[in-house]
This record gives sequence, C-alpha cells and structure tokens, in this order.
Amino acid sequence: MNTERLTLKNPRGWFAAGAEVEKAMAILSDGAFRLFIYLCLNARRDNGVLENSLTQLAESTGRGKNSTRKYLREMTDAGICCFRFSHNPMGEGSIEINEAFWPYVKTAEESPGNEAEEFTAEIRKMLQARACVRSLLSAADEIQIRNWFDKQIKLKLIEQAIQLGCVRKYVSWRNNQTRSLINSLSYFQPIIEELKDQKLDAEYCNYIRYRLGRMENYWKEKYGKGIGINQPTWSKFD
Repeated sequence: MNTERLTLKNPRGWFAAGAEVEKAMAILSDGAFRLFIYLCLNARRDNGVLENSLTQLAESTGRGKNSTRKYLREMTDAGICCFRFSHNPMGEGSIEINEAFWPYVKTAEESPGNEAEEFTAEIRKMLQARACVRSLLSAADEIQIRNWFDKQIKLKLIEQAIQLGCVRKYVSWRNNQTRSLINSLSYFQPIIEELKDQKLDAEYCNYIRYRLGRMENYWKEKYGKGIGINQPTWSKFD
C-alpha cells in the first residue's frame, strides 16, 4: 500500500468538490451545472463570492449573456446562489454561492477599518482608474493582493508598478501587438520585483504619470474604457 502523501500542484486553485457539488449536479441542467463549477473554482474561499460583470462572466464561460443570466436564475430558483448585477452589462456585480452548497466555512466580513480590506480597496481604486485593466478582481487576484499585504509591499510601489505596466501595455498596442486588456494582477508582479530595489527619481515618476495620462485620455476619448477595433493614431503620444 502506497502511503506517500499526495501533493497538489496548485493548492491555491483546489476546490473541495464533495456532497455540495453532488447535490447541485442532481438538480441543475448541464449548462447551469457547468456555470456552477466555474463559480466554485473562481469564488473567494472565505465567503463563496465572485465579483464580476455579466459580460465578463459570459465571455469567461463561453456563453451568451442571455444564457448566462438564465443559468444564474436557475441556480437562484434552486437555492444555490444569489446574484446582483447593475443594469449595465459591463458594470460590476457579484454572485454568492449559498451556505448549503459551499463546502468551506464562511467567515464573517471583516470590519471596514481592517488594514487588509483598506489595502485591497486602495488597489481596486488604482485598477478602476486605468482603461487598459480589467478592474474586477478574480479569486487569484485576491490571493495576490493578500500576498502583497502579508509581504508588506507598499501601496506606493504597487501604484508605480501599475502605472509603469500600463504605459508598457499602451506601447505594445501602439506597436501593433495583441490589444488585450490586462486581466490579472500577475501582470504587475514582475514589475514590482523590478522596482523593489530601485528608488525611482521623482522626475521620472512624474514623467510616467504624464505619459500614461496622455495615452489613456486619448484612448478613452476615442474608444471609451475598453479595446476598440481600430488602432488609434499614436503620434500624439510621441
């Protein structure tokens, strides 16, 4: 008998699929159950909540918005989850797996004054200000932020990394590289490592903010917050 301890390749991505998942499988249609599994894999473990927009959720699961909403209603009618979305399909919303179908013990929400929550809120503001970043945080992003908080990474450093990373993203669009949004905070991790041991000159930081502002304002004027079909004229930024 092999008694060697099993080790997960990615323990943070593991989900405890037990009796709760079995109950859901017995009462949901195939499409709704597949959506349920996606939510389970991406929701926060401590509260069973996934923050997302209806449009992004539909894109992530390869379904249309109408089908996604139909499956969510099926899950709601079955007592599996509750959801809230704004009238704007691109607006923020949230889905929460109910207690009876969530295998982890849910923790009480932390008080607004909690340092970790304030840290997360500040990073959320930084992302929402940027047009080339998907501002809604995934479960993986929440874990990344917690790691930064635990390692005492300064918010100023994270802000500098986000600004520099966004400038580089706009430059890549200008150079006709893939024009996709920054979808994960992991994009900024190498930049944080790059900047950790550097003391950026104030003049250089001001230049980065200035250049980012010009690039971003022009992009939003032409396409709004998101990626347009046609490449803008980037000569204004040079």
